[in-house]
Amino acid sequence: MTPPDPQLTEISTKLDTLIRLVALDLIRDIKTQTEKIAKLSDAGFQPKQIAEILMTSSNAVRVALVSIRKKRKGTDESETSDTEKSDGSGQTQSG
Repeated sequence: MTPPDPQLTEISTKLDTLIRLVALDLIRDIKTQTEKIAKLSDAGFQPKQIAEILMTSSNAVRVALVSIRKKRKGTDESETSDTEKSDGSGQTQSG
């Protein structure tokens, strides 16, 4: 197996640095760790990457993501049930 090209290694390192900077800029005004995790996940970062950016464990990120998904699923279901009950007049039908 041939050793990695030094130029490619340097480019990869620089790209990793740029990605981290963009990620940090994306979350700079967000207060809570959970909101930061949600934002980075929505932006396409994997749990391992999020953990590295936030200097926490991958497990902590995964636990937060499960909680976030449960919360979002509950929100989606309540919005769906409210929409299904509407008769189009803006009033809710009794069921």
